[in-house]
Amino acid sequence: MGSMRRGIAYLLVALLGAAAALLALGTVTVAQGRVGPGRVAVRAHLGAGRTELRLPPLGQVSAATHSAPITLTGQVNEVSINGLQDVLKTDDPGNRLRSEVSDDLEPLLRAFAWRALAVAALAGALAGALVPRRRWTYPLTGSAAGLAAVAVLLGGAWLSYDAEAFDKARFEGPLERAPSLLATVRKHVDDIDDVRKRVRVLGDQVADLYSAASSQVGGPVGGDEVRILHISDIHSNPLGLEVTRRLAEQFDVAAVLDTGDLTSFGIPLEGRLGDMVATMKVPYLLVPGNHDSPENRRVLAAVPNIQLLDGTVAEIGGVRILGVGDPAFTADNELSTAEAFALKQQRGPEVAARVIELRPDVLAVHDSVLSEASEGHVPLIVSGHLHETTALRRNGTLVLSVGSTGATGLGSFTVDTSSPYEAELLHFVGRDLIAVDRIDLHGVGGAFRVERQLVPHPGEELATQDGRLP
Repeated sequence: MGSMRRGIAYLLVALLGAAAALLALGTVTVAQGRVGPGRVAVRAHLGAGRTELRLPPLGQVSAATHSAPITLTGQVNEVSINGLQDVLKTDDPGNRLRSEVSDDLEPLLRAFAWRALAVAALAGALAGALVPRRRWTYPLTGSAAGLAAVAVLLGGAWLSYDAEAFDKARFEGPLERAPSLLATVRKHVDDIDDVRKRVRVLGDQVADLYSAASSQVGGPVGGDEVRILHISDIHSNPLGLEVTRRLAEQFDVAAVLDTGDLTSFGIPLEGRLGDMVATMKVPYLLVPGNHDSPENRRVLAAVPNIQLLDGTVAEIGGVRILGVGDPAFTADNELSTAEAFALKQQRGPEVAARVIELRPDVLAVHDSVLSEASEGHVPLIVSGHLHETTALRRNGTLVLSVGSTGATGLGSFTVDTSSPYEAELLHFVGRDLIAVDRIDLHGVGGAFRVERQLVPHPGEELATQDGRLP
């Protein structure tokens, strides 16, 4: 009878030790290390036999990779831009990246396994030591049971692991669009060169359009003309910045005016877009939007070629531009759309007071809601945000909105990707806007559409000429 009681007691200690080890596995056991150009944290817990790769804020990829009832999780916590660029510069970046990941992942998984076994042994021993009427053998029993439980799970996952299961991976979050996006990227891997060629052709052909337009307004637009390229809503799309750079070069603009949402998710990584802006040969005036986080605003403002406008004035060829950044940051979903709208309406009178004080020729904002109180106090207001091109005159002020120069940018993970890349050229003579050229690029292989709007005196309707380029 006594031996049976001891046997039951040891069995309970073993079960308690195994439970403690499994609890510790899912809560405190983690291994972190460099994998390729990124830093990855590996964890595991009881669950379906799956492997999950998490890529905040884009979601996760998972696959049924093994039969053991344990879920393995790898989370990318950091990506080194310099390391990634080094990989991309090689002749075969795909093989280089796979090789680096393979070389780095094996020691990281081995380190996780050893750490998991050590934690299991310790957790089991502590559980055994806490059992009433303790014996010196209880911690040993609990430790052995905990070690065995975790070893069986990890060993079962290792022996049945099938990496090819990721051929049928499940994508969650914005990454649900990843398969179709990657197919598009592969299909158009050389299209950025095509964009460069098409923008160059556009520059030559639009010159003919200018000549045709000048015959209807009593002379050319040239003379002491100042051209400013107005863009908006790049949303972290590098191709949108490439289009911007080429347009700025072809049309010999004095500056680029970006009315916000250069970034999209609000993560620090996006601030590296400033490296692309730094290669532009003209000043880049940035008015922050509601997707440009405070941290990214600071990073971008430090780029030598970027002048961040938030309550300040920039003068380009005698044209005074007042930029006011969006007071709402909504990419982290901590501020609702309704709250952001109310905040902008509340700040409107402050912006109007700034306009009256500084008397600029142009007020640049991301969302025109912020500028409504300024109408009638400034000749021209330019904005973005709506991903839609509009032009109207209210209270004597011409209000222009340009569509997305990033064709909705990385938002194409979750929204329709048929939107064109849009920009507009603002033509000034002296301090007066006299013409606006709207340019649409419908996909990297699609057609250009150019539309000229001649800006009349207040009270007259906008005159329009347009040309479609193959």
